[in-house]
Amino acid sequence: MNPAQRKLKFYWAVVALYVLISAWWAVYFTRMHDILTLRMQRAGADLEPAQLAALKTAIQGMARMFLFEGGFLGILLLASAYLVVRALMREVAVHRQQRNFLSAVTHELKSPIASASLYVESLQLGRAESEEKRKRYLEHTKEDLDRLRDMVDQLLESARLSSTGPDLRPDNFELSDLVGKILERLRLEGASRGATVELEAPTPVHARVDADAMETILRNLISNAVKYGGEEPRVVVRVSQQGRRARLEVRDFGPGLQGADRKQIMGAFVRGGDENVRTQKGVGLGLFMVAELSRAMRGSARVLASLPGAGFAVEIELPGVASEA
Repeated sequence: MNPAQRKLKFYWAVVALYVLISAWWAVYFTRMHDILTLRMQRAGADLEPAQLAALKTAIQGMARMFLFEGGFLGILLLASAYLVVRALMREVAVHRQQRNFLSAVTHELKSPIASASLYVESLQLGRAESEEKRKRYLEHTKEDLDRLRDMVDQLLESARLSSTGPDLRPDNFELSDLVGKILERLRLEGASRGATVELEAPTPVHARVDADAMETILRNLISNAVKYGGEEPRVVVRVSQQGRRARLEVRDFGPGLQGADRKQIMGAFVRGGDENVRTQKGVGLGLFMVAELSRAMRGSARVLASLPGAGFAVEIELPGVASEA
């Protein structure tokens, strides 16, 4: 149990103690007239009816004062308890993110570094006799270094998104045309890695977006779909109009989301808990960047549930604009 969780349990114990004490005082003031009357009678006091009535009136006034002041303090306590618990829950979430970050980054750093070092060492020791083997070793080394570079770029970009926010220059685009050009560029770069990527855009959709942000969003979503889409991944990208909003959906047909909450999966360093996710490369920043960039463009991103035929899909809504005549 981390310190934040211990603080949270201790605070709940204090709140529970306060509630018990308040309940006891409420019961005491409710029965105080009977208790005082009984004690005075046991002490030998013989009170007249008028004295009993005056005592009852005084006790009721004290009870009303207690209930009013106690109720006001109770409201303050509940408000402060809510604020403190929310702060502690955030601290617990931050601690979990830090733990996930250290675990993921440590693994992601060690693996390509060890692999690249092995290939370089083999080249230095002359273990690659043929030119073809040397070329293959150099290609693998470059792949490992590219993986390190991409991870560092992703970490730096996510840190910038969290601190200062993205530097966007939104403009009016025909979204299906923009998405098609980005997908073609990703295909030429090899980002789809042999997956079948289909674009469905039945009608023109006009939206106000940032082109670079859209490329980052699609790059992360396509990368996720390829990694978790099964042995022969198929990715469908749909562009459509939904009222005054433009809609972009990217889905795969793999096993779907398992071992992670749909509300939490868009957070930083959050990954699914099943073995299919843990064995894949990544630090859990892709969907976080998708959500942050979508929000920065006055849009939203969410994970779709209950997909026919399983799979995983992310839907992004973006501000639409009137089509130009």
